[in-house]
Amino acid sequence: MKPLQIIACLLSLSLVSWLHAAPPINTFNLPTASPSPTPPPPELAEYIAQGKAAYVRGDIEGAKAAFQMAYQIDSRNQVAIGYLRRIKMDQQTKPKSEPIEKQLATVIIPQIQFHDATLGSALEYLKNAVKRETNGRQAVNFVVQLPVEQMNTKTVTLNLTNVPFTEALRYLGTVASLNFQFDKYAILVKPTAEFTPAPAPVPAATTATPAIPGQ
Repeated sequence: MKPLQIIACLLSLSLVSWLHAAPPINTFNLPTASPSPTPPPPELAEYIAQGKAAYVRGDIEGAKAAFQMAYQIDSRNQVAIGYLRRIKMDQQTKPKSEPIEKQLATVIIPQIQFHDATLGSALEYLKNAVKRETNGRQAVNFVVQLPVEQMNTKTVTLNLTNVPFTEALRYLGTVASLNFQFDKYAILVKPTAEFTPAPAPVPAATTATPAIPGQ
């Protein structure tokens, strides 16, 4: 083989090796395909929707729990992160409210005089007294879990002066066998003993006197 042929052969082999080693050339300047991102799990969207709905209706704790679950699934989810930051700021700036029992303990009722008053009228009086003494700033809601007959027939007698509302309830519960349970938005009224209706009065028996002829 001639020297020129040998040199040409070597150049051809070098060119082939370089072409195999070089990266592919995008001749038409087209966008290269990139791997598609992994779709988020459906649970993430469900927790986000639950959190938004809870936040709108004022259930801050429920919203916080839902967004925390979403954050555990995707720690880079901007919706969950944004709402968690907003909830944290709301909780830091919102004044803490005292329990209803503690609030009502500061309400002093000047005079309570019940003389054979029905339970229904007694509770209504206490409800109006709280509204009156606080100029409408405080309201009381009773959720009565008693038979209607007991509310309308059982009577109580009570005489108190300058007594806190919570103490008035305690005295009323003692004389009427009631249990008052303070809930978040209301006061539950429950019986401490089973109510037995009073027996109906039996009319006195009368004896007819036979008429005497001639009288």
